[in-house]
Amino acid sequence: MSIDDLIKKDSSFSESGFISKVDNTYVMLLTAIMTGNMDRVKHKISEDIYNKYKSYVDDLSSKNEKQMYGEPNVKSTSIISINENDDSYIIDVELISRYLDYIIDTNTHNMVSGNNDTRVEKSHILTFTKKKNAKEEGAVRKCPGCGASIDANSSGICSYCGTPYDTATYDWVLTKIA
Repeated sequence: MSIDDLIKKDSSFSESGFISKVDNTYVMLLTAIMTGNMDRVKHKISEDIYNKYKSYVDDLSSKNEKQMYGEPNVKSTSIISINENDDSYIIDVELISRYLDYIIDTNTHNMVSGNNDTRVEKSHILTFTKKKNAKEEGAVRKCPGCGASIDANSSGICSYCGTPYDTATYDWVLTKIA
């Protein structure tokens, strides 16, 4: 399927908007890992990815360690393939990023492993999925619980009533990282 085919089927799709969303989600994931707060990105990723990285963060925490990604930067993002199945659209992208990659001891703040002097460059294949029957959300996202405006990039939780914002109902969700 081509981008033009996808646009015909999903008029809300924009290539530049999608690429921006991919980059933002990736940086949010790195930040969530560094801060140890996976709930901050939970609404933008699949349950499998959430569980994988939550387990990683918890394992490091049990050893009084923290993963650090210094100076994260997305070098490039490009769509590799667009597919569809009975209920979803699936887009694979190649994302090339650069960052300092190291682990610190949370008590001493000394580096345990990695390199905090030289950026590494990594290529990842990310898969994003969107339900075909996704609801239109408009320019302003509204809380499904109380109707208040909600910033789905912050935590995915309404700051007024605490209702979680289910991104999968409306938008693209990161479902795989290779």
